[in-house]
Amino acid sequence: MALGSALAFSLPVAAFELAHSAGTLKLADTPKQIVTFDLAVLDSLNTLGVPVAGVPKSVYQGELEKYAQAPVVGTLFEPDYPALEKLRPDLIIAGGRSQKAMPELGKLAPTVSFTSDPANFLATFKTANLALASAFGKKPQAEAAIASIEKDVEGLRRANQGKKAAFLFVMKGNVIAHAPGDRFGYAYELTGTESVLPAKDPNAPAQPRPEAGSPEAKAAAEKRAQVISDIAKADPDWLIVLDRGAINNGEKTAADTLAKHPELSRTRAYKEGKVYYADPNGWYVMGGGLSNLKAITGSLLTAMK
Repeated sequence: MALGSALAFSLPVAAFELAHSAGTLKLADTPKQIVTFDLAVLDSLNTLGVPVAGVPKSVYQGELEKYAQAPVVGTLFEPDYPALEKLRPDLIIAGGRSQKAMPELGKLAPTVSFTSDPANFLATFKTANLALASAFGKKPQAEAAIASIEKDVEGLRRANQGKKAAFLFVMKGNVIAHAPGDRFGYAYELTGTESVLPAKDPNAPAQPRPEAGSPEAKAAAEKRAQVISDIAKADPDWLIVLDRGAINNGEKTAADTLAKHPELSRTRAYKEGKVYYADPNGWYVMGGGLSNLKAITGSLLTAMK
């Protein structure tokens, strides 16, 4: 018994444990040189007061403006390996756009990622942020931030009880609908609205993007147009719109596209001004993040209550 106890006490104890999408990372020391390619994680770490040493090239504004001066370690898609080697991180957090680089990043430092489930957005958001906060000893701060978001969501669900909506992704005059389970399907979960479109089949195989001008591309365009017609006929209470061109202070074209659309412009939501234009950077570039999601839910509640 004495020998067993001595061996137990001699085993190294992990001072840092981070539960992530592929398991749990255990390290002897809490990381000090952190790199994240995931801007939602960057937002959460900043909210929790955890310093970040390296970030991808992006436009940093508001609470993240200070990271415009931080060392750049690549783009959202492609790491800059010489820059990473110079920085010598002891933790790398990959983003959804940099998943393919994880094996190579793992050669430089322990590498993890957090995968969001668009069909169960809030649960995975909460799990990831509590795990992140717990690892850095910031759980009370994360719990307070999450509680504030949940309060907004409760208010939105009360305000939108029995109401229907459609999420529209607008790009270069094209309008693409997102149903529950699609990338921006979390809009329905946040607002408490019912989608006028059926939820995406989670088991449906991903379809490759057809070559421009091909018969497949024409058929896909016709299908998208039919979906938009179905939305107009369903006459939703709200249209939630993301203007892809407005990202990083680009040209706003979504309002003009809707105004000229022969079907959407006749919907009750459009005529009554029940069109919510989502912040393109917050929704498209970042997505989650403790402060960012609070900004999203707060803005939705102000518009919809």
